[in-house]
Amino acid sequence: MNTEHPDASGRVTPNMVASAAGVSVSTVSKVLNARADVSTDTKQRVEAVMDEIGYERRPARRRGAVIDLVLNELDSLWSVEIIRGVDEVLHQADAGMVLSAVHGRSADTREWLDQLAGQ
Repeated sequence: MNTEHPDASGRVTPNMVASAAGVSVSTVSKVLNARADVSTDTKQRVEAVMDEIGYERRPARRRGAVIDLVLNELDSLWSVEIIRGVDEVLHQADAGMVLSAVHGRSADTREWLDQLAGQ
């Protein structure tokens, strides 16, 4: 395991964690943000390295709610108008939006919605 020294400020950086864990910086970011698209083994390895080399997570910024706007398709003017309207309202409320499209994939949609509900 490569254990680089902290940067000039004394902080251990995500780049250092990535190097020590043998993964990309984007993978470290995914682990830090609890993304589901990281294997359990990789997540455990990255978290072990963070503990080992003393990575300190930054406190989460407080902001409003984040909603997941789910649309069937994104190729119509109707969907664009909905996205704009939701974005405007959420911006005023200091909230955010994640946009998802199922593109008519009914077989995958149930599984995806179950994953989404679990987050």
